[in-house]
Amino acid sequence: MDGMSEEFDGLAALFGDIREGTVQEVRRDDMLDSMLNIAKSAKVAARLVTEIVEEHEDRMQLDEEGHLIIVGRLAIYRVDVKSFMGKFVNPFSYNSFDVVEVHPKTGLVKEPKSACVQVRHQENMPAYDLFAGYLLGLLNDEVSWLHESLSPLRRTLFQIYGLARSPLSPSMERHFANTVGGEFDFVNDTFTFEGTNGWSWRLHYGLPLNKGYRIEYQKPRQTWWNLLFDDHEKETTGHYSVCGFFEVVEHLGEAPGGLKGASDWQTDPILLRKIAADYPALAKSLVGKITSSDYSPDEIYTDFEEPIDGEKADIIKDLDIQVLQTAGVPLAHA
Repeated sequence: MDGMSEEFDGLAALFGDIREGTVQEVRRDDMLDSMLNIAKSAKVAARLVTEIVEEHEDRMQLDEEGHLIIVGRLAIYRVDVKSFMGKFVNPFSYNSFDVVEVHPKTGLVKEPKSACVQVRHQENMPAYDLFAGYLLGLLNDEVSWLHESLSPLRRTLFQIYGLARSPLSPSMERHFANTVGGEFDFVNDTFTFEGTNGWSWRLHYGLPLNKGYRIEYQKPRQTWWNLLFDDHEKETTGHYSVCGFFEVVEHLGEAPGGLKGASDWQTDPILLRKIAADYPALAKSLVGKITSSDYSPDEIYTDFEEPIDGEKADIIKDLDIQVLQTAGVPLAHA
């Protein structure tokens, strides 16, 4: 018998555990084990959420309606916990988190703004782990609000505070100082930052009669500023690359050098030509396009796939002449 036992153990070691039951019974057991393991992971993750809220009780509290109030560094957030748990109970209704209420740092208001905050998830991450990341992201909003995926939160915070000195200011100052050498002047309501090829840019944002920013630029060895737009929202075609503060800074931070080879789909066509009219290298790169026999400013489309209006097309026609002059092309041959 001992010999038979040793032989059997050797087979088990060679082929693995021998499981009893039919093929379907074994597969059902595997399915049950998988579901129980998921439930076990969810229980652990749920405790983690509770521990996070408990650990940060001074900044995370539940109100009488069951909403979780999170006091971030930039704003106050009101999260509908019951709604999230409803999605957890019925995962087929779960696509993303509901919008979160966003209140100014001064306190809760009757008509708060809202934002759809997305959290990066990993495969097989328990739902409550995802929720924990969501809560920590709001708690540490001075870092998370700058993440690329959180543009809805950035827009909402901008709606609340604007560019005046606010709880956003320290985080923005650090971010833009590191990325574009940017500097805010809160006394004169300007933001100055670096472009490429020795150019600098300055945005004026404290203009009550403007819809957008006054944009100026400074070329190498210049001590004065040149006007690009007095009100960029009124004077451009409304291209997405200049539709907001972050977008304008990111786009101009790569200009003028980054505009070479850019199409009228990739940048605002008026901005492109205004810069080219004072930057020969860019002007020369546009000559082939604007002297082509099949080119017409009237056939330039916005990023909404609609033709630009006639007034803007006429502006582009005038700018095309300036671009050709800057490029050194005789107009008689253009």
